[in-house]
Amino acid sequence: MVVESPKIGFLTTALIEAESGGDRLVVKWFGQGCNDRMRGLSRSKSAFLAGLAAVTLTAIEPPANANAVVLPGRVIVSLGLLPGGTTSRATAVNDQGVIVGYGDTAGGGNHAIRWNPDGHITDLGTLPGGTYSYAYGINNRGDIVGYANNSGGNERAVRWAPNGTITDLGSLPGRTSGYAYGINDVGAVVGYIPIQSKTYHAAKWQPDGTVSDIGAESPLGSTSAAAINNHGVAVGITYEVSPGHYHEAVTWSAAGDKPTVLPPLPGGGPRSSAQSINDKGVIVGYSQSGPGAPTNYPVHAVLWGPGASAPTDLGTLPGGGDDSFANGVNAAGVVVGASATKDPGNRDAVLWRRGKNGWRIVSLPRLPGRDYSEATAINNGGEVVGEASTASGPGVAVRWE
Repeated sequence: MVVESPKIGFLTTALIEAESGGDRLVVKWFGQGCNDRMRGLSRSKSAFLAGLAAVTLTAIEPPANANAVVLPGRVIVSLGLLPGGTTSRATAVNDQGVIVGYGDTAGGGNHAIRWNPDGHITDLGTLPGGTYSYAYGINNRGDIVGYANNSGGNERAVRWAPNGTITDLGSLPGRTSGYAYGINDVGAVVGYIPIQSKTYHAAKWQPDGTVSDIGAESPLGSTSAAAINNHGVAVGITYEVSPGHYHEAVTWSAAGDKPTVLPPLPGGGPRSSAQSINDKGVIVGYSQSGPGAPTNYPVHAVLWGPGASAPTDLGTLPGGGDDSFANGVNAAGVVVGASATKDPGNRDAVLWRRGKNGWRIVSLPRLPGRDYSEATAINNGGEVVGEASTASGPGVAVRWE
């Protein structure tokens, strides 16, 4: 069943490389099946991922069940666009059903967006003198984080209060930029800060505004944090900015500033990412499913559970392509993301749920007649948000309810 909402109007598989001669990290997004659709939505979201504590991992969980079903009763709702815009993407949702993301405006630049549960869409605007902004995280108090450029052209980590007021979170001493991607319910924020050319460090902003470098001691030179749970545990990646595209999933303990690398899939290669973490310490993301150069092998959605010596392979859609990734997990351990279909380049938004017989993968509805969708986040009430292609081609923010 599909519903278009007239009242209302992204982590993922990626290869990381740097622009020559600059601090901005460019992410080449592959897992979205929308290279052409989303080309106008410039993203400098570097390393995605969220976190789990530095834990001792001991036992391997059973492999995921490859059964796939269509979840009965789920409805897809288009969240719509900013006035004059052509595309939008939902990136996070809190337990009150408030959704955030971004979309283009009539002038062509991207602005952070908030969608209220009643369907009202709000342009969150930019920093004074700035021209664009992006929202990536929201907590249950309604605080939103992301980044925006300022009048000097620098990209700054920002927070929007529930009333829409925007605040520049600042950067490390001597640094001019910053990017925020995750926030917990007490107001701690994580993201990354460019340190020098081709070097980036994960950063944490405390509720009082203090910012600290938590990525200086990283195995591959650079780090980025994408999420933080209510215990202060963060997750993300460590990586090297090079043609090799090597990156590994990592986690930071609440009090730590040294990341711990999470184990890859057995027999897998050097490409993994942690995208989300719940308060039980369950982390989800993806891991390369075969050995060798990262660009030569697909990735599978995975789950790192506390006490496990290897991640659980959540698998892919039966009969589809050999590629999937997980973007979010809620308190009940329900996981969302996307999986390749039988048509090359296409993705379906999916949900993984563990039952008596193992993990089950569930396809979520698409918009009518379209070939691409991706689930980016899930709240504790089971509401899922993300993006789906439309009849006219560009992707639009959606909610599955």
